[in-house]
Amino acid sequence: QAAVFKALADEIENAAKAPYPVPETLENVLRPYQKDGFRWLRALDAAGFGGILADDMGLGKTLQIISLLLSDETRSPLPSLVVCPTSLVLNWVCELHRFAPSLTVMAVTGDAMLRAALLSDIGDYRVLVTSYDLLKRDILLYKDLRFHYHILDEAQYIKNHATKVAKSVKQVTADHRFALTGTPIENRLSELWSIFDFLMPGLLGTYTKFREKYEQPIMAPGPEHSVMADKLQALVGLFIKRRLKKDVLTDLP
Repeated sequence: QAAVFKALADEIENAAKAPYPVPETLENVLRPYQKDGFRWLRALDAAGFGGILADDMGLGKTLQIISLLLSDETRSPLPSLVVCPTSLVLNWVCELHRFAPSLTVMAVTGDAMLRAALLSDIGDYRVLVTSYDLLKRDILLYKDLRFHYHILDEAQYIKNHATKVAKSVKQVTADHRFALTGTPIENRLSELWSIFDFLMPGLLGTYTKFREKYEQPIMAPGPEHSVMADKLQALVGLFIKRRLKKDVLTDLP
């Protein structure tokens, strides 16, 4: 596993050295740490991985993802899908219109018949936005669709891998997956496993294996606790970017 891991780290590091240009229209909008976040997302994307953008609340996770969606304009003919809590659907649509007016956006909302009609002909839309609740109800309508990016906002919504919501988002076909959450772990390590099971199924093995190898030793008192915690941190740390407000104070107004 160490060799595989070293290869992963090298691949991400090489990708991170590429000079990904920030979309021109956002060059003077993004703060330095947001440009750094954008390049990190692009590097993971180029290396074929997903990741969790776990910045503190208020640091502009949405804007960093919008810059990723904008940078994709010339690269993929496929649309992208953003799934978020119901209360944020309109916010995503407004932010996309504001910061990426060149991207055509469809909100998959309304009654069941309207949503079915919208999904039966997504036309030339570049970004679809829907809620966890509606995706869960509409999951059969997504089975023939394919997306370039599949983005989960407030990804702690899928922290319980046994729920219908978690199972639904994992059924959507997409080339690349990213998650946004200020709290990758609220109470239990299984929450982190569920998000990674969405991002890159298999990276942390099955939940049973993960529980035996990491969760139980880390939760138990004793020397194994910190050894396994460090190992898990080393494995998932590559795929999680978290900045706190105090880390980026110099970048903030």
